[in-house]
Amino acid sequence: MKKRIMAVALVVTMASSVFSGCAKSKTKSEAVEVNNFEPGIEIDTSSKIELTVWESTGGPDEFIKAAGESFTKLYPNITIKYVNVESADAQTKIALDGPGGNGPDLFAAAHNIMGALVAGAYVSEVPAGVDENVKKYVIESASQGATLKDAATGESKMYGYPVSVETYALFYNKDIIEEKDVPKTMDDMITYIEGFDKKDVNPFVFDAGNAYYSVMFTNTDENHLYGPDGSDITQTCMNTSDAVKNLQTFVKLSEAVKMPTEDISTKYCDAMFLEGKAAMTVTGAWNIKTFEDAGINFGVTTIPSLPGYDHPPITFEGVRCMYVSAYSEHQAEAAAFGEFLETPEMQKLRYDKTGTMPAADIQVDDEKGYMAGMNAQIEYSYPMPNMSQASLFWSAFGSAYSNIWNGVTKSDDASILAELDAANQTATKKSTK
Repeated sequence: MKKRIMAVALVVTMASSVFSGCAKSKTKSEAVEVNNFEPGIEIDTSSKIELTVWESTGGPDEFIKAAGESFTKLYPNITIKYVNVESADAQTKIALDGPGGNGPDLFAAAHNIMGALVAGAYVSEVPAGVDENVKKYVIESASQGATLKDAATGESKMYGYPVSVETYALFYNKDIIEEKDVPKTMDDMITYIEGFDKKDVNPFVFDAGNAYYSVMFTNTDENHLYGPDGSDITQTCMNTSDAVKNLQTFVKLSEAVKMPTEDISTKYCDAMFLEGKAAMTVTGAWNIKTFEDAGINFGVTTIPSLPGYDHPPITFEGVRCMYVSAYSEHQAEAAAFGEFLETPEMQKLRYDKTGTMPAADIQVDDEKGYMAGMNAQIEYSYPMPNMSQASLFWSAFGSAYSNIWNGVTKSDDASILAELDAANQTATKKSTK
């Protein structure tokens, strides 16, 4: 796997306003100057226009409000109205509200549901000119995640306006394990777990039955889910000999952890780390503010490498996008606001409000090193496939990983491969050509 260009340029500043948790929250939104912004599409600069934007609470809401003020400062005839719709609910809600004219002009959602949004004709393509500007603003992987390839024609079109990227990494409690003792390899992790002797504390927990996380054991440098660009529904590429080899380490890790998947859900793992009852866990930047607010003294670093590799496991990258609703009556203006959110000033503002990783290559305050750890891991990640059929992966491989972890599947190579082959069959559709 080629190492990607560094996702975020990091700078440590000792200014009075340093990064603390997820956000430098402000009680009042403030317009941020954006210099030299020229949208890639002609917009109405005279008529009174209100753009409705759906976004989540907990930081993204404050970002949209502040970004809206900045946009209105440039275009006084256009105002931004924020409405709380959580990004996870947007797909269902746009299908209900969009056709009736009660939907938004833009809304936030993950990139991996893009195929379903396009198939339902709920979102508009990023206009020509705007798409080229967006690509200039954001890192390559964010651009890839915001683009959908038509498997039949091979044509790629951009539908999303990336506002942040994410992956998961190893979080460790500094009051339980010193930085120098944090395992660098999975073999070291297993040794650490087996020698752990603190009562009422878990040495390491992660949601092994969740395909989002456990895919790192079947990903390899050469094999990514549904092929190099995530568009080949005829094969998952997750049932290879390398995947079987990596899952032998997965089995050993299970034998050390000694907890079935039903007992180590994401909710459980987060709670254990939040309560100071887990030395290490696998999670993402979305939990940084929660852990900081709880007073956890923690660090973030890369996930321990698998045997035979000199780098962290290959993880999924998520790209959070804004989408222009196909039902919007202000297509050009909505596209311009989506493009506006990609500017360096707005990307910095979003980081300050949410603490999540920018989609653009910008400098951020990282006094505690959280983003440095996340960035080191995201260098070894790739965007989750976003074609609609990719939804077949989650249940099929979630069950496979659970069966292997729980010992339902025997630990010999042939049995593990048979489990992966069965999941591959369920998660694919054979070509009719």
